[in-house]
Amino acid sequence: MAVARRTRATNSTDRPRQLPGSACEECRKRRVRCDRQKPQCGTCAETGVSCQFSTVRLARGPKKGELKALRSRVVAIERRLSLEHPIGELEGQAIEPPTTASIIDASIEFSQFPSPSCQRSPSWDDVLCAQMAPMTPASMPPSFAAFRFPSPSPPSPKSHALVDDLMREDLDQLYFERVHPTVPIFNQTRYISRSRQLHTADVPKHLLCLQSSMWTLAMAFSSQFDGIRNLVYRETRQTLEALDMEEVDMGSVRVEHVQAYLLLAFYEFARCQYRCAWITAGRAFRLVQLAKLHLLDSGEHAARDEDPISREEKRRTFWVAYCLDHLLSIRNRCPLTLVEGICTRLPSPDLAFQSGHPIDGYFVDEAITSGDRLLSPLAESAILVTICGPALSQRCRSYGDTFLDFSMKQDWLSGMVTSLSVSSSGISGGADSMQFFALMMAHHFRITMCEIVESMRAENRCHFDLFAYQTQAIQAASEIARLAKTHEHLGFVKAHIFLPWAISSAASRLMTHSTQCLVDMELLSTTMGNHPPGTDRVRDSVMEGELQYCMDALRKMQRHNNLARDHLSILESTDFALRG
Repeated sequence: MAVARRTRATNSTDRPRQLPGSACEECRKRRVRCDRQKPQCGTCAETGVSCQFSTVRLARGPKKGELKALRSRVVAIERRLSLEHPIGELEGQAIEPPTTASIIDASIEFSQFPSPSCQRSPSWDDVLCAQMAPMTPASMPPSFAAFRFPSPSPPSPKSHALVDDLMREDLDQLYFERVHPTVPIFNQTRYISRSRQLHTADVPKHLLCLQSSMWTLAMAFSSQFDGIRNLVYRETRQTLEALDMEEVDMGSVRVEHVQAYLLLAFYEFARCQYRCAWITAGRAFRLVQLAKLHLLDSGEHAARDEDPISREEKRRTFWVAYCLDHLLSIRNRCPLTLVEGICTRLPSPDLAFQSGHPIDGYFVDEAITSGDRLLSPLAESAILVTICGPALSQRCRSYGDTFLDFSMKQDWLSGMVTSLSVSSSGISGGADSMQFFALMMAHHFRITMCEIVESMRAENRCHFDLFAYQTQAIQAASEIARLAKTHEHLGFVKAHIFLPWAISSAASRLMTHSTQCLVDMELLSTTMGNHPPGTDRVRDSVMEGELQYCMDALRKMQRHNNLARDHLSILESTDFALRG
């Protein structure tokens, strides 16, 4: 009867979802619902087992991910302290109590690491430690005074202490998967062989700085290392600046030093402020000049007996810096740095370089006149910025009204776009990121030339056919949108850091043209009555879809590229202003 009453009470319709009280131990083990009847619940009464209720409950464990975050934070703090205060420094020195300023600095320093949302209140141990007198060797017991700590090993850049062996393998793989396609400097086999030798004690600082810069740039394209990315970047930059202070001979600049600054500049363009990245890039350009990388194949330097792979890496270092210098000059409307007396051959085709047998390329003027299209994507980019750089600098008044030169550059650019389109006719999701970048930047330069002609026309200084330039600009913008959609299959984490610039110019041109078309349609319907829907509206819908391709690409790239975020912000504010 008691069991029946408990069963009826349990099956009543007005019972709450969660009964008051705690479930018995047997129901907890079986993971069944307990009716919480005392002294014996219904389930235990039916099965004939003893029913026990416990009033003491253990505290809940940490939330998901909280324990892992604590461990990573402790490891990072231990590494940081071991680097700042080596064991050998404790001998013969007083241990001073921490000050309030030092505690605040330490809190700020490690605020980047993920930490659980809980805080610990000060304990009596903290108060006692703060009130203790400093410990000196005289106040130590004799056993401690006689003890000698082992001398520390020679210090290395701190970023290497933050990266364990497993992380090194991941970062090396990440670099060659996501960074190398757009910054193709290194021979992968040569780098892996050299990387295995960097674990020894006597390693040159310039090699450690280069590896730290490679890891820093690789971390920019993966959320896996967000916890230590900023710390590794700061340590890498400090180490490079310290290396600058040690180099006293201007003629002994090592190529690894130049490469480290170039990679650091790319990282800062992606993750830091644009001004800081621009300054770092300028320092890299000056180091290129000091290392005489622009004279590698001149008569004075060509006779040197040097490893072909090392020589090709130097060439590629120069041309990556050369392209970056020209892109910044066009974007910021400032003078070039690497422009005079270039006597370095264009980079070898990638397949020959990675196989260990690089082929001597053309000089840049020879490649322009020969019209040979069997070039590496980096060489095509170098030719592209060489042709377009002076023409696009027409925005600056110092170049004057050289209309004939501008027209010739436009013809060269049209031919370059045609050649790149033919060589990239089979471009797909498996294509090289640098091929995407070269072709999209060629279309971007056509849009920029149209903007220059429009500004000249507004000042009554233009003798060109404005409509023809505007038509070419719209076609270029549509092609950029198509390539952006295709690039998505490759992955935007592998895109060139300056690719958002080209996509943004295409989106801006499509946005402006769509708005102008709407104004023209409204004016036409006002003057001529109802305008029947036709090809104009179909074209507008197509352009609207292309504009969305560009905006979606920028939204996806902004997660790891600050340039994409900045361009997207400008476009969204412009779109809001145009649409009202």
